[in-house]
Amino acid sequence: MLRPTHTVAVLAVAGLAAAGCAQAPSAAQNYPSSTVRIITPFAAGGISDTTARVASQCLEKDLGGTFIVENKDGGGGAVGMTEVAQAKPDGSTLSVVSVSTAALVPLVTEGAKYEGASFEPISGVTLAPSVLVVKNDSPHRTAQDLLAAAKSENGGFTVAMPGSRGIFSLTTNAITNAGGPKFTNVPFESNDKSVAAVLGGNSDSAYLSTSPNLLEQLRSGQLRALATGAPQRLDFLPDVPTFAELGFRDLPDSTVNVSLVAPRGLDDKIEQRLADAMQKCLKDPHTADVLGKEFVRQDNPGPAVMREEFATSEASWRKAVGR
Repeated sequence: MLRPTHTVAVLAVAGLAAAGCAQAPSAAQNYPSSTVRIITPFAAGGISDTTARVASQCLEKDLGGTFIVENKDGGGGAVGMTEVAQAKPDGSTLSVVSVSTAALVPLVTEGAKYEGASFEPISGVTLAPSVLVVKNDSPHRTAQDLLAAAKSENGGFTVAMPGSRGIFSLTTNAITNAGGPKFTNVPFESNDKSVAAVLGGNSDSAYLSTSPNLLEQLRSGQLRALATGAPQRLDFLPDVPTFAELGFRDLPDSTVNVSLVAPRGLDDKIEQRLADAMQKCLKDPHTADVLGKEFVRQDNPGPAVMREEFATSEASWRKAVGR
């Protein structure tokens, strides 16, 4: 039998242990306890890379710790996103990536070892609607002019675009399937290279995402916008009709929707800390200065909103590719 003095000692030790457990910070409270990698599945310089670097600065500022951007390009994004999907869901590996790279690429890429459900969406960052452009001295002054010219060329009309089997080719193919002209899609590595093909006279047009650089080229008169894949006319391109206005409704989603994601299974509290930090980031004037005020989201695109957008977009793409 324990003596009273021993009982008191045991109870005291137990009380200290309990107090220690109560005061021990959780993994979420300690986050980040180590360096966090933000993988972007493309080479430096693109929209995902630029957005990732802004996000890393914001997260360091708000959460402390070290957030580093790693470029892991290859396979149209599949190489980098496979690494993210297979990482431990402890918050030490994140990605800033378009929803299409996370959810569409595995639908059209043989051997992709992930799917849209492999990720936990944390926060939307930017939305870049698609736009069809021509060189300013092109004879095609309107979208109707371009569509008529493309119809007469019976597949010879070229459209430069980033990527060979992504959201832009899905849209041009869907236009053809809906009774529009047949196009020759010409894939390039980026927006900038697609634009260069048009400006150099090597492509009749380009279908790509809007961006600060592209808006400057439109405003300076180098390019002319003829149509957009957005659901409605864009505030920053009010004179440009949508494809729906031109008679092509129910096209696949072609907006570049860039978001912060983590491997599936991330702790809810870590997810919320990251989401809260990103909400502050989206309201920071520096973010708009770097990414373009037209594109930075201000609609509180947290985890619930982004899960809905992932699901809606993926359903659109599955329908388009017959999956």
